[in-house]
Amino acid sequence: MKFEEKMRRKKLLSYAALLAASTALAHAEPISVEGVVSSESFIFQPQYWPNPSVALLDATDIVSGRFDSFVAADDQVLGRFVDPLFAGEGRFRIDLPIVPPGGRLDMNGDGSAGLAIFTLVSAPNLSSDSYLEQLEQYGGLFSILLDQTTGAIETGALLLFSEDGAEPFPAGWGEDGTWFTEDDPQQVVPLGWSVARLNEDSEVIIELDPRSEIHTIEAEDAASPDFSDLGYVEAFDALIDHLRTRYAYSEFRGIDWDAVSSTYRPDVEAAAAAEDAGEFYLALNDMALSFEDTHTAVSAGFLNEAINSAKQEFELTRFGAGIGAEALVVSDPDAGIPPGDMIVVSRVAESSPAADAGWTEGTEILEVNGTPVSEYLASLPLIEATGVAELQPYLRAPRLFSFPDGADVSFTFRNPGDQDAQTVQMTAGDYMVPFELSEPERSSMPIDFSSVGGVAIVSWRNFSDHMLSKIAVLEEALQIESETGSTGMILDLRGNGGGLVELYQVMASYFFKEDDPMPEQPFDTYAYDTDAGGFVRQFAADRTLFAPRADLAFTGPLVILIDQGCASACEYFTQHLQLLDRAVVVGQHASLGAGGFIDRIAMPEEITFQYTAGRTTFPDSSQPNLEAAGVIPDVRVPVTLETLAAVRNGEDPVMDAAFDVIAELSDPRLRLKSTPWVWTMAATADLEEIEINAPEKYEVTFSEDGSYTMQADCNRVTGDWTLADSMLTMTPGPTTLALCPDPSRGDAFARLMTSSNAIDFNGEQLFIVVEDDEYRVLQLEGAESVR
Repeated sequence: MKFEEKMRRKKLLSYAALLAASTALAHAEPISVEGVVSSESFIFQPQYWPNPSVALLDATDIVSGRFDSFVAADDQVLGRFVDPLFAGEGRFRIDLPIVPPGGRLDMNGDGSAGLAIFTLVSAPNLSSDSYLEQLEQYGGLFSILLDQTTGAIETGALLLFSEDGAEPFPAGWGEDGTWFTEDDPQQVVPLGWSVARLNEDSEVIIELDPRSEIHTIEAEDAASPDFSDLGYVEAFDALIDHLRTRYAYSEFRGIDWDAVSSTYRPDVEAAAAAEDAGEFYLALNDMALSFEDTHTAVSAGFLNEAINSAKQEFELTRFGAGIGAEALVVSDPDAGIPPGDMIVVSRVAESSPAADAGWTEGTEILEVNGTPVSEYLASLPLIEATGVAELQPYLRAPRLFSFPDGADVSFTFRNPGDQDAQTVQMTAGDYMVPFELSEPERSSMPIDFSSVGGVAIVSWRNFSDHMLSKIAVLEEALQIESETGSTGMILDLRGNGGGLVELYQVMASYFFKEDDPMPEQPFDTYAYDTDAGGFVRQFAADRTLFAPRADLAFTGPLVILIDQGCASACEYFTQHLQLLDRAVVVGQHASLGAGGFIDRIAMPEEITFQYTAGRTTFPDSSQPNLEAAGVIPDVRVPVTLETLAAVRNGEDPVMDAAFDVIAELSDPRLRLKSTPWVWTMAATADLEEIEINAPEKYEVTFSEDGSYTMQADCNRVTGDWTLADSMLTMTPGPTTLALCPDPSRGDAFARLMTSSNAIDFNGEQLFIVVEDDEYRVLQLEGAESVR
């Protein structure tokens, strides 16, 4: 072989070896991440996880202990499910970019930040974007676990990317038992991608598998208990043992769990001896109702014949007959009548004992079987559990005139216009009162939108289903509102039974702008901590939320309608906006008072026992913000025979009151008085825009008493103002006459403002339309937004 040929072959072999080494090097790091998304919590089901996504999120802030922001869209790496969630195993794949986005940390302190850190997250993509918006980033499952009280990483897997192969990373934790502190032993992160597994035994293992497996993880106590394979008595005992430590309001309600067990266990034992699923259900249901906690309830499958029969027999035995009348619990704050103090008859059936006794609409019931009606009403079982005192009479009233068939009952009553009371005895039987509406009809749609008189009205029934549709219709309503310039918006949440916290917060964020956002956490949250052996206050990130689409943010007058059917997430949504003075709440009743977060326990016979597993309070307080209190309306509409008649006439007194509030909130006089105004811009007669330098020198404040004060550069003007049909008239009074140094627009400002001018609002801006040779329009803005 010739020398030249040997050298050429040697060079080719060298190239081949180099290529092989290069290929080996290229594949000596992960090129993709695969794994399974799973959970043992009842909430992990398609209804609550629409449009699930999987992604890598920049975790440099989490590692650094910063929790006040969300991850930008450009700092996310989205993957895909190769085996669909819920329909299959839930297996995903994320192909890793050659150079990832996101921030970098300087772990060795050499002044060069070269380490990127990512966590895996899977969550519902409620906004249907190509990335995870704000709360979507924290409303799912991660590849790491965070400490409940500090937010620090406890265990799990992180993806690392080293740009120089010189950045260190903990090899374990030091004596303080915490990751990412100064006493951690260190190891060097290889160049490129790698996976760091932080074990609970304080060890960090860095892996370089080309196709790494990383799964979502969750705390052991996040799993919803399952006692369905136990016998009735064993399942009941397990339930009591679980609730002893995990029920969130034991102390608040003063529950003695031994007493609860001794009260209901005999009924469970009897049901077990008789192998009677219906009696087992009734025992659990009675126990749940005794807590007077809306979130604590028992449910069973609709097709369980034994349970359905037991429920029906219970109701018929105690309340299967009537006297032919319907009761109304009157509530009229203006007349000084609180709920439960006055019970009147709202309807009477023909040829019934009530009709024979001379009862008519408005007959006031004073006693039942010699017991004052308020006391008798309080002895009846609740149709639905609530701890809100003012609602309990309403949730008992449908049973006030219901008794066992053939029961003899005496009533003391007073008919309208009579001074004296009468007492009569009636015998209960099959006397039906024809059905009539007692509440306005609601749309059957998951979310509905309409516009009436320039006011946008949006209503939805819960925060738990058709989530993507709810976001889409809300956005459509806001888009129409922005194009038509509606005078306000009404959110009708009457009958809204609640649902997911994340959905309520996402929908609430549309009523805030980025420069005036909504705090994510307005309450303190407590959850059970296994290590602490009790409830601990959860770590709360100082994050804020705002409309996912800036062009759809609605900041105009907002009214929320509630009733006794507004529960849980509906209440949190309403109270959140109410506390921020973002909305006025209108209703006839307080809301249901379901404050906290739930878990569900599987019991025998396909029975589910739901209970409150986490509680919330006002900040730095032990006082529950909602539990047994509910949301109190800012504007109360009375519950009287007149308002009931209006509803049956097809009217809606609560909606009418909301329109009155919108009219008041959108009154330009109210907006004029809301803030001092400063002159920021002007349009000349030639429509040339002029920016006003030092706008703080040109300020006017409109007072409630009809006076105003104006700063016109170095001079001060006072006087009176009126507004009629969008025409503002400012009559000047005492004025200083100093000569302001040039360049000054003080004289022009005072001259133009103190004449009769048309005004208009556009968002936060006030426009004054003037008739002047020099100016045509003055633009003023709220002083706080300018300073």
